[in-house]
Amino acid sequence: MSDNYQFCPPEVLSPVGDNEALLGAIKGGADAVYLGVGEFNARQGAKNFTIEDLESAVDLAHSHGVLVYLALNIPIKQKELQHALEIVDRAYAIGVDAIILQDLGLLRLLKEIYPDLALHASTQMTIHNKEGVDFATELGTNRVIVSRELTTAEVKDIVEHSKVGIEVFVHGALCYSYSGKCLFSSFLHDRSANRGACAQPCRRRYSFLVNGREIDERHIGGSYPISCAELSTLTGLKEIVKTGVVSLKIEGRMKKPEYVTASASAYKAAVEAICGPGANPTKEELETRESELAKLFYRGFTRGFILGEKGVSHPKYSSNYGAFLGKVLDLSRSKGSTKLTVRLEGNIQVKDGISIFTRERMLGSAVAGIVTISGEHVKSARKGEKVGLEISSKTGRAVRRGDELYLTTDTQLLDTLQKTKLKALPVSLKAKARKGERFKVEIRTENRKSSENGISAENGNTSRTEEPAHAEFADDYIVQEAEKAPTTVEQIKKVMESLGDTPFKAASIEIEADENIFIPVGVLKNTRRKAAELLLEKTLKVKKKEQKHPDLGAFDSLCSLGNGSEIKIESGMKRTGTESRDTRSTASKKVLLSVEVQKISSLIQAAEAGADIAYIPLSLFEELMSPKNEEKLEDLKAERIELVFRVPRITHDSELVELRPLLEKIRDAGFTIACSSLGASRLAKELSIPFVAQKDLNIFNAFTASTFFQTGAYRATLSSELNLSEIKNVCEALQACGNPGQTEILAYGRELMLITENDLLKPLVDRRIVRKESEVLLVDQSGSEFPVQRLGTRTLIYNSKVLDILKYVRNMKGYGVDVLRLDLSLNTGAEVKEITEAYKEALAGKEAKLKPARGVEYTTGHYFKGV
Repeated sequence: MSDNYQFCPPEVLSPVGDNEALLGAIKGGADAVYLGVGEFNARQGAKNFTIEDLESAVDLAHSHGVLVYLALNIPIKQKELQHALEIVDRAYAIGVDAIILQDLGLLRLLKEIYPDLALHASTQMTIHNKEGVDFATELGTNRVIVSRELTTAEVKDIVEHSKVGIEVFVHGALCYSYSGKCLFSSFLHDRSANRGACAQPCRRRYSFLVNGREIDERHIGGSYPISCAELSTLTGLKEIVKTGVVSLKIEGRMKKPEYVTASASAYKAAVEAICGPGANPTKEELETRESELAKLFYRGFTRGFILGEKGVSHPKYSSNYGAFLGKVLDLSRSKGSTKLTVRLEGNIQVKDGISIFTRERMLGSAVAGIVTISGEHVKSARKGEKVGLEISSKTGRAVRRGDELYLTTDTQLLDTLQKTKLKALPVSLKAKARKGERFKVEIRTENRKSSENGISAENGNTSRTEEPAHAEFADDYIVQEAEKAPTTVEQIKKVMESLGDTPFKAASIEIEADENIFIPVGVLKNTRRKAAELLLEKTLKVKKKEQKHPDLGAFDSLCSLGNGSEIKIESGMKRTGTESRDTRSTASKKVLLSVEVQKISSLIQAAEAGADIAYIPLSLFEELMSPKNEEKLEDLKAERIELVFRVPRITHDSELVELRPLLEKIRDAGFTIACSSLGASRLAKELSIPFVAQKDLNIFNAFTASTFFQTGAYRATLSSELNLSEIKNVCEALQACGNPGQTEILAYGRELMLITENDLLKPLVDRRIVRKESEVLLVDQSGSEFPVQRLGTRTLIYNSKVLDILKYVRNMKGYGVDVLRLDLSLNTGAEVKEITEAYKEALAGKEAKLKPARGVEYTTGHYFKGV
């Protein structure tokens, strides 16, 4: 094994959107595939599988030694839980190898019902530190798919400190936002990215306004500033393998089968070379493989955050445009066609597809003819040659000298990939031919090398732990003494090698035979065929299980804290969290008002206006506790306002370590915190700090809410993708099981659309176009303006519309929520006071109105529609 990597080789995990793609993954040599069923997965745009045809797909994969992971990686609504359980129950019986999950409530249910079923924490959980991995591990996951924003050093550190296997993405489309934390598509198009229906607004044209002035797109490289390039880590794969991850994941459940074949084949070959006994693959070999992948799908390649490349966006163009072919050196137009003269940067042939980057837009065309410099028409041309490419005259009208050409369809490559044969499962055969005995064939799958990397099913590498299957068949034919031409060992071996249409290939053959025997060829073939059929039957049967037909109602106890325990807050302020949900009737309980602000001055305004709870950044703690603010702190205590310090939404391990002493100070001062990630939630539990589970955690059902309550949360902010009816379902379910935790929803403010590791404004900051106090707006083609903030080197983008449900506040008691939150983090002090007072009056049953802000568009979000 090269460089003696302890964990080599990791599994190559391929995307499968339909049965053709599944065949493509097997052809490419994938170790495992992931696929979706129906609507409960994060790629609703893929064809996906029905529950009825899932079994044949799983059997096909298993017959070739390929594992199958079912993606149920979306948050599940309260009324969907039973249906989700039924899907898993069927998949469990079929023999699916693991379930990929985002929803913590569903995860806990599955762990309770199917303790022998492997559960993988989806990248949609936004797990980006060791604490987050431990949180998921303690809930029962066998593997964690970490965020794509981690570097190899961070991944290696996580691997070395985790009890489960770690999986990373290595190829395919990147989300601009941290996965699981994007609401852009949801609030622009009512299509939830978190629920698998992303409309990809990041792939569209945008411009910038800075302090009201439009910025030239050349300063940011193009019209698509938040569109990501395609991730490709082939040339740096060795560094990723060295981290010790158990699985390398390729994105693309909506890609063509040929893409699946080529990407699986490229990464499988690279892994085998890196982990094999010979030399590592050369840079040239890897680049050749990568250029082939570019011909199948390309919108620029990035090495990704994992290999240290932070500039992952590709502003130039957001759609697939292929591998670079050269620039137009000259052109000539005739009535029927246009001839483009180009020195080729790659091979091409007639009928291939090209795209042309014109001044106005990208245009596509088929190559109708290829003409050499001498004027000869040829069928193909090679890299380095100067030729004329004939395209349609209609497309040719827009082309100019200097325009770039790209190869989008390589017909020869597609033909080669389509003709690739399915990869077979290696087996060993043993034939026994003794005189006077029945002719017998034994066949077994090869050992999957379970000890090769020290990883077991318990910590995530389900692909390396399976015992070999074994079968044997004895024909009725009794081996005879040869009267004329004896059957030779070579003849028997030749028949055994020919496994025909079975999914097996003979890796080794052993023949035990007496001399001078005779066995008819038909007997040899029949015995081998029967043995192979029995092996296939055993291989598939070993995965099958009995359905359990779970009833969701039988697991209500998972929502309860148990033993009558209540959550108590030692906040040093107003202890609003000590009231138990089950001691207050929905009609009589008081709905509290929380306000989220960014400054201490705004905090004072909110308190004076009557806010019950205030959320403020963690970074303000030292300033608030300083002697100069002693009087203000006393005033806040007099107002009996509950102070909650917000932990940053993203906290990589190095950041979490730095925050720990500050969190201990907050705890010792008697305050609580608000957590937006699993890692921060686990650290709060570890430090015994009561916390609020933020809406970034995508809480869609009572089982998920109770997961946080049982971890130490006293309040759960429900996802703003739920409508009011769905919110009521969650609150009623928590009420029914006597859970004392509070529920909260957002009532006012600009939704945070996304948070990204990409430093979007850096080019403008470097040019001093954007300064610290600049107002920056991202503007789409319809004129909608999205406020942009720079947080260190991260970027936050907010909705162009402001959520406001003031006129519906009187009815909130009927939905069972305990707290309404106003997110005023982008508002001024005067606005904070005005908005807080209006909502306070509405909660008191009085008439309340807000003066609409000039130029601001308002929305009721998803509360009256949902996703």
